[in-house]
Amino acid sequence: MKQKIIARSLATIVVACGVLAACGSGPSEAEFVQACVASSSPQMGVDEKMCSCAAHEAKSNLPAVSYRAMVLTMQGKKQEAEALLGDMPFEKRAEFGMKQFEILGKCFQDT
Repeated sequence: MKQKIIARSLATIVVACGVLAACGSGPSEAEFVQACVASSSPQMGVDEKMCSCAAHEAKSNLPAVSYRAMVLTMQGKKQEAEALLGDMPFEKRAEFGMKQFEILGKCFQDT
């Protein structure tokens, strides 16, 4: 049951992030962790360890623009993140969304 709640909540974050892109090397992993923990409700059971894993995996496996978009979205800066979207094709957005599911699935399964 707890995993279903986590999956549903994270799916919301992933969908929001899936349509976004950004530029530059982006925020640090510590900033990602802070945003991840702050944007997760206590019922989700998401803790700093899970968010740290997700931050490391995202920083290592996503383009900088995608990584930054995830952080902006978790920080509640959706308009800023959307402004960075540019002309990202649907296929790239879908690829980004799938990669996020992969990262989050690995981190939330391993903990």
